[in-house]
Amino acid sequence: MTEELQADHQEVIHYTGASGLHGILTSKTIWATHTSFLNDTEEVAGFFSRVLSMILGPMYQRYVEESESLQPCVQDARRLGIDLFDHDLKRFVRGFEEAQGRATDHYVVSFCKASDAWVSQHGLLSQWRGYGLDGGYAIVFDRERLGLILEQESKMYHEEGLFLGDVQYHLAENINVEDEQVRGDIERISRCFYKYLTTEDIQVVYPAFESITRLSIYCKHRGFEEEQEVRIVITEPSIEVGLDPKKPDDKPYRRTQSYLRNGAAVPCIHLLEDQELRTLPIRRIIVGPHPDKLERKRAVEILLHEQGIDAKVFVSETPFRGK
Repeated sequence: MTEELQADHQEVIHYTGASGLHGILTSKTIWATHTSFLNDTEEVAGFFSRVLSMILGPMYQRYVEESESLQPCVQDARRLGIDLFDHDLKRFVRGFEEAQGRATDHYVVSFCKASDAWVSQHGLLSQWRGYGLDGGYAIVFDRERLGLILEQESKMYHEEGLFLGDVQYHLAENINVEDEQVRGDIERISRCFYKYLTTEDIQVVYPAFESITRLSIYCKHRGFEEEQEVRIVITEPSIEVGLDPKKPDDKPYRRTQSYLRNGAAVPCIHLLEDQELRTLPIRRIIVGPHPDKLERKRAVEILLHEQGIDAKVFVSETPFRGK
């Protein structure tokens, strides 16, 4: 009888093909892809077009109402059919977006949560459709142990951000979210923006940029909500900013690399490469739907044994034909 599993919030699932599975297990690394090459056309940009104005708007409204000189200008413009408030707000949003685009590049590794016991054992159908046209595989990681490894990773390189967190699907509809980190980021952006409006000192807004970066890379359209995505995100200095020749520490910059996909070179980062890990915090592997899934299960078991990874292998019973 097949062992029955329960949904576990300490598990995150990474879907991949045969070459991806082999590469992760044998190299003990995970590749993070540049956000420009992910499957969401609104990646990062969606936060600026749909969310940031909701955060900045109340602060700008407060500033306008407190300004004896601005309030008459806004009212006069409205009588002429011009929404000066909206025009200025969009200008501020564009400024933040352009500043981030010039300063940083973002790289992402995507996982899914196991929303219920079935998904925990058999995988998510939408992911098999996307990644498993020839069967596919799901690597189930221990989230807590993966987080500890990433914590060590973040200390190894100069001037980078490394985050592990849950994607937010409803920021555009309601910014009053439960997540403490997200609430803190929203409050910091609001506070810094209002201080900038009242002082005109550009430096007071700098602390908001890390929060804007974090929110923008975890904001995703609600159409993808079924995935319940969890992300590792790495932020690196952009090509425009370049490397700091006077950096105050001896930590190296991370190497960016690339791989070929559909005839294009896709920028990526090899996470965990310099830690030279003996194993990865993998709980199990799920072999995706395929006519030869039992043979594939045996092959994965042999590969895990060769690599010294103690993890079980399950076969998905989802009736998807794949190819």
